[in-house]
Amino acid sequence: MFLLIIIVGIYLIYFYYNKTCINYLAISDNVMAKNPNYSTYLKNNLIDKKKFNEFNPFFINYNILLITKDIDVNRTIRVNNNDYYLKKSLRESDFVVISVGMEELSNNYNKYDMKENYNYFNKMYIDIDNLIKLIKKYAQDKILFLGYYNPTNYYDANVDRFFYDIDIKLNRLMMNNNITYIDLYELIKGNNFKEKSGVYLNNLAHKKIASILEFYID
Repeated sequence: MFLLIIIVGIYLIYFYYNKTCINYLAISDNVMAKNPNYSTYLKNNLIDKKKFNEFNPFFINYNILLITKDIDVNRTIRVNNNDYYLKKSLRESDFVVISVGMEELSNNYNKYDMKENYNYFNKMYIDIDNLIKLIKKYAQDKILFLGYYNPTNYYDANVDRFFYDIDIKLNRLMMNNNITYIDLYELIKGNNFKEKSGVYLNNLAHKKIASILEFYID
């Protein structure tokens, strides 16, 4: 009876702890990982609520293929004397945010040639599909995928149509894989700024994204 009480007590403690504290993992490219970013605001918003058991925004790379390779080779990162293994982080995650592809789309985007943009996105889509399948192999809990925004400050009907079309395609892919898709195009309009190295989101845009993620965590 004493042993049974101990076992039940351990189970209840474990259940309560895991219900209130999550393992958060962000997999990002350099554009979306720019500081301060949505992960930073999300952590600040939820830190007082003690929502996080582990907060890991450290796995960053330049493009989708490199991130896919990071998973294949089980990339390891050391932060503050702690080793983070990517496959292990995925397996133990309660909440994964995927924000990849924006950097390469931005680097190859032609604001005057939508046909070229469609051709490039179609190549990207194959890589995204492969990455999603690999992530789903390890991550079994909640996954969110952040969509794309206009990497320039130029807008017209063709630009709107392009991002509408890719949002439809990506949303369908994520639904088929039980992943929540977050459409960023309309959310970001007017909330990006130009630098020599490209167009990035301003603080307001990152705060908006953090609020959306907080909603899904709660």
